[in-house]
Amino acid sequence: MRLLASTDYALRTLLRLAANPEGASNTEVLAREVGVPRNHLHKVVQALVEGGFVRTTRGAGGGVRLAKPRAEIRMGAVVRHFEAEQVLVDCFRGDGGSCPLLAACRLKAQLARAQAAFLAELDRLTLEGATAG
Repeated sequence: MRLLASTDYALRTLLRLAANPEGASNTEVLAREVGVPRNHLHKVVQALVEGGFVRTTRGAGGGVRLAKPRAEIRMGAVVRHFEAEQVLVDCFRGDGGSCPLLAACRLKAQLARAQAAFLAELDRLTLEGATAG
């Protein structure tokens, strides 16, 4: 399974913000620290705001900060938020995809269980647990 680059960037951003949960970081510094181009990071931060994971404030002392405590941010929720439009294989699409083997395929159920297990494992992990030393 491969996650989108934006999901990777979001996880990096959250891990970086979790290192200083009370402070705020501006996007330029944050982009440099997590190794992401600033324009990409801006889009990721917008999606993190939409998901309720971070909040932003303008002006002096503003920037990006966690929207809730680290212990309340589940990694599975972050991955689901960023991967919501993605399907593991073509037959997982809403319209069933274009696979001619769909009617006789027994792999689809196994893949669905594997994907659910992957996300369930991430649901067990909070941002706090991901940053604990």
